[in-house]
Amino acid sequence: MGNLTKARVAAVIVLAVPLVAGCTTHDSQTSSQNVPNASPTPSPPTSPIDVTKTPPDISGSTKTFVRLADRTGSEEVTVIPSIRAGTIAVATECAGEGKTIIMVGKLTTYTIPCTTTPSMTYNEIGLGSSKQHVLITVTASAGIHWGLSVGWRPGHERPS
Repeated sequence: MGNLTKARVAAVIVLAVPLVAGCTTHDSQTSSQNVPNASPTPSPPTSPIDVTKTPPDISGSTKTFVRLADRTGSEEVTVIPSIRAGTIAVATECAGEGKTIIMVGKLTTYTIPCTTTPSMTYNEIGLGSSKQHVLITVTASAGIHWGLSVGWRPGHERPS
C-alpha cells in the first residue's frame, strides 16, 4: 500500500506540473496570484523537482542551441561554435533552495535565486556582431534541479 500511495502522489505531481509551469511561463508577474493553493504541503521532498522534466520554452527562437531538463549540479553545458548577430534567448527553470548561476560566454553572467516552488526566468541578449566559441555553463547549489534552453533569432529589439 505504501508503493500505491507513492504512485498516486507521483501521478498528481506529474499532472499538476503543466499548470504550474504554464503560469510561471506566461505571466511571471501575477503567477503567485494565479496559482491555486490546491495542493497541501507534499510530504515527499522531491515533489517540486518534476517540473524540470521539460526544457523551458524559447518558442520565439528560430534556432535552438540547448534544450536540457531535469539536471542537477554544475555543468559545462556546451560550446556554441558561432552565433550570428541577433538576439540570444536564455530560459532557465529551477527548483530547490539555493541559486543557479548562468554564464553565457563573456557576454553575460546572472544569478537566479531558486526556491522549493519551481520558477522560470527568461533573458535576452542582443548581439550587434557575431560571436565565436561561446561557452554556456550552469553552476547550481546542492539540491537544485534545473532546466535550460538557449536559442537565437535574427534582429535585436531593446526591452521596453
